[in-house]
Amino acid sequence: MKTVIGEAPGRLDFLGGVADYSGSLVLEMPLRRTTRVTVSAQAAKEFVLVSAQEGRWVVAAGTPAAAVPKWVRYAYGCFLLFCEAQRWQPKAGLKFSIRSRVPASMGVSSSAALEVATLRALEIFSGRKFTGTALARLAQRAENEIVGAPCGLMDQLASAYGVRGALLPILCRPDGLGEPVRLPPGVVAVGWPSGVKHAVTAAPYATARVGAFMGRKLIERATGRRLAYATELTPAEVRTLSRTMLPVKICGRTFLARAGGVDDPLSKIEPAKTYAVRAAVSFPVEENFRAEAAVALLRGATAKSREATLRMVGDLLYQSHAGYSSIGLGCPETDQMVAAVRALGPQRGFYGARVSGGGSGGTVVVLLRKSALPALRRLAAKIRFSPESLPLLQ
Repeated sequence: MKTVIGEAPGRLDFLGGVADYSGSLVLEMPLRRTTRVTVSAQAAKEFVLVSAQEGRWVVAAGTPAAAVPKWVRYAYGCFLLFCEAQRWQPKAGLKFSIRSRVPASMGVSSSAALEVATLRALEIFSGRKFTGTALARLAQRAENEIVGAPCGLMDQLASAYGVRGALLPILCRPDGLGEPVRLPPGVVAVGWPSGVKHAVTAAPYATARVGAFMGRKLIERATGRRLAYATELTPAEVRTLSRTMLPVKICGRTFLARAGGVDDPLSKIEPAKTYAVRAAVSFPVEENFRAEAAVALLRGATAKSREATLRMVGDLLYQSHAGYSSIGLGCPETDQMVAAVRALGPQRGFYGARVSGGGSGGTVVVLLRKSALPALRRLAAKIRFSPESLPLLQ
């Protein structure tokens, strides 16, 4: 029986995070940890999914994705969308064997790694390849339409096209890939898992997303300017808007009466909920500015300016961390972790840190000298929010 393997890494979100759905520049780094999906031909016309973490599930041919457990939907959903996109069907059944070393619910894109690995395996099995960024875009569709998570395209692009040891600039309008940015020699970015589980399907993420699109719509109405993405604005332009034009908060019902909705199909406005629209739309605009500044600083770094550059980039990480809290995506545990890194400071090799990905727990990204890694491991052993010891992610 024919057997093939697809593999894809998790990713570390250095800067950008949830600003991706507003068209921001984001900086992503693939992890060494990967997910591997083995696809094998089956004689029976059924689809068997086996996960080292979740167990085994058999899906009869023709079963809709909504009828299977959530963990099955990632790979099975990718299969259904692949068959539709490539106009292909297997001769009989398939077995999907999933093994992942990417931590789940830690904000390092375990789901994107699974989706990309599944699609890569199906490309090999079928002999039908995608071009450009089509594979990543199909993986995002699986997450949005089948799993039901309102994520942007950042995670799938990072998993599919990231370069080991470098930051991949992605302009999420929707899928512009820039030249990788190397960190200075002797400096690394690592993930410090908090042990606090994160989910893109959770309410805080969805609320922040809805608020960003509501804020954009209010800005358009106030200025008469049509925006494809909120990040076409500069931080100064947003800050000069009055509280009448862009209120701090607005009730969903009031917004719907005033603006009539938003043009994001994944944003569901709840009439009774209050949305912090000013912070929600300010964050991606400012995050885009921070990501652009970080790229310019790192590309322009010299031996003489290296230390000053790293301190400035580290401060951008701290600013981003504060921004997550402003839109309801912070948590006490990651705040404590970031504060501990800040207390050690550049003099001990620690330049900056921020909660990453979708926030609300997950993983803190730390920018530090490679020689400071033992000190970070000691800190991680001291500050723990999980009964199990969680290794640093690189």
